[in-house]
Amino acid sequence: MKDVCAWLVGFVALAFAARYVHQVKQGKVAPALSTWLIFLVGVVLSFITYAVAEKRDFRSGVLNTVDLVSISFIVAGILMWGERNVRFKPFEKWHLAASGVLVLYGVCTGDAWNSNLLAQVLIGIAYFPTWQNLVTRKRNTESWSGWALNLTASALALYPAFADGNKLAAIYACRAVTLIICTMFLMAYYDIRAWKQSK
Repeated sequence: MKDVCAWLVGFVALAFAARYVHQVKQGKVAPALSTWLIFLVGVVLSFITYAVAEKRDFRSGVLNTVDLVSISFIVAGILMWGERNVRFKPFEKWHLAASGVLVLYGVCTGDAWNSNLLAQVLIGIAYFPTWQNLVTRKRNTESWSGWALNLTASALALYPAFADGNKLAAIYACRAVTLIICTMFLMAYYDIRAWKQSK
């Protein structure tokens, strides 16, 4: 069952990336490039520290592995067809600086476990530009189908993480599910608001 879930996570996550990039190309969504660049930095750090802390147990931590691939595709898609403006706001610059400090901390202490937990915090903060993008534009600029696929992959990843008792993989998947739901609530708010205003 764990292997089936791991394969499903990979398939759904890649479907999410393909759908999202397709919608970027069509101009149907306007993602914040800074969010996805910061996601990429955080996921790379998380992947490296997870591999060290959990002795490369990639089946339990399958979501982190496929996130690395899918987010790379999304960043490439935005750079090719989306808004390429990369004006980092002060907190985003802080975030990238914190990523550098995290790398330094991990190298100096050799504490991959705590470095991974700090990487989860950094990935969580990466949602802020997307949320700010929604609030600033006062409309939903995101993809329902894309985020629904992302939520499905994250929810499926809970099983191998908890079944194997892998705490870091469980934290990664729980963090993803929680913050994706928060993003979708914000998307729903602006869609409902636009629907009411159109009546």
